[in-house]
Amino acid sequence: MSSPKHPKHPELYITTVTFLVENCLFRVPRKPLEEESTVFRDMFLLPQPVNEMIEGQDDARPVVLHDVSKDDFECLLKALLCRQHGQNKGLVLGLTGQWISVLKLSTMWEFTNLRTAAISWLDIGNGDLDHVDKIVLAMQYNIKEWLLPSLLALAQRPDPISVEEGRYLGIETALKLASVREKLKLKRKDSGGSKLVVGDRDITAAQLDFTPMIQKVFEL
Repeated sequence: MSSPKHPKHPELYITTVTFLVENCLFRVPRKPLEEESTVFRDMFLLPQPVNEMIEGQDDARPVVLHDVSKDDFECLLKALLCRQHGQNKGLVLGLTGQWISVLKLSTMWEFTNLRTAAISWLDIGNGDLDHVDKIVLAMQYNIKEWLLPSLLALAQRPDPISVEEGRYLGIETALKLASVREKLKLKRKDSGGSKLVVGDRDITAAQLDFTPMIQKVFEL
């Protein structure tokens, strides 16, 4: 006997898709992926070969995601699919590293809302990210709103850029930032001649506005 032709519920009849990431299979609802990511939406619109098993339909022929880590993909799916109620409430992300994973993949796959959520959480978070961290992430994932404030904070602070910070920032960024910090001009007082001395940076540098120099050096 043929199967009866029943109508499908418009929202609660779920089409799934299977992915293979680092030798681990993930089977998830397809709708949130295509609704929130232009990359996945375009991928699902690609024509499938006639008389062949559709890619992603089951475990035998999953969609293989290359150059993506299982942990990063898991974090993205948790942020996309899980909510703070029901049986999945324990799956809500709460660690900085997890949200960096979401930021990474949401940027790569154009999940606009997830990217915004990740940036917002990391900006507030638990204070785990310092200005050096924010500069690195801002340059890597094009977060313009983080870059200038964090560069300004490092330009104004009394302590110089450390060797470890320089390695993390990269030689080009560290040298550019050092050149900005060196742009201090000594003004002579009307009453007499001021002089340059060797020593720690004057704390008044913390009130100087390096913004124009930062914008020039970093072409912002």
